[in-house]
Amino acid sequence: MRNDYRGDAARFYDVWANFGDVDFYRSAIPGPDSDVLELGCGTGRVLVALVERCRFIQGVDLSESMLSLCRRKLADRAVPPERALVQRGNICAVDLGRTFNLVTAPFRVMQNLETDAEIDGLCDTIRRHLAPNGTAILNAFRPRGDRDALFEFWSARDGTAYDEKRTPEGLLRMTDDCRRFQADPLIVFPVLKYERVKDGRVIDAAELPISMRVWYPEELLDLIATAGFRVTDRWGGYDGEPWGEGPELVVAFTHA
Repeated sequence: MRNDYRGDAARFYDVWANFGDVDFYRSAIPGPDSDVLELGCGTGRVLVALVERCRFIQGVDLSESMLSLCRRKLADRAVPPERALVQRGNICAVDLGRTFNLVTAPFRVMQNLETDAEIDGLCDTIRRHLAPNGTAILNAFRPRGDRDALFEFWSARDGTAYDEKRTPEGLLRMTDDCRRFQADPLIVFPVLKYERVKDGRVIDAAELPISMRVWYPEELLDLIATAGFRVTDRWGGYDGEPWGEGPELVVAFTHA
């Protein structure tokens, strides 16, 4: 497994992690007797919100720092282990020895996987854990333009512009800086930089490097079909935007 490169940034992650997808995943649960697997559950941003909608939910993530925050949220809500469990594991190779009615990898988790071998591993994980009539959902952002347009867009994110949020612990600032790209497969490598500011001075900081492999709409559909799955629905975003028109690529599929 890779080192926990998200460790230092875990404590800042949730401040900017409102992606508008929680209600979408709530509605994707087939019913209250459903079992759910979330691959790349992180701090439990989605997982904890789904506990009351299903019988059981299991989360897997590579970052122990992220998982510790997820476990704390579950403990704060007194969620028993028979309702929710999270564990450290590689989502490209994990085997839990059981199946689930719904398997998800929320908000672009699959884009953190850089190599074809990792993508194949993710598909194998989904295949092993998806119940015969179950549904899996994958998501990536919708690229705007060709490779050169993407490189130009991300090159402009040079760490000079920032977003600020006030929290009970003080002012937080986030910038993103992207200076590395890969052409084949197409990947951008932004680095999120978090700073805690007091009296105009940075008193705490952390960096979160991210790999974002780019998937065009037809590439994502081809991947799912080649892996032996059948697409059952697709959207351009979490509010039901048409496929290929919204900001996201969201695909639901099942066994072929």
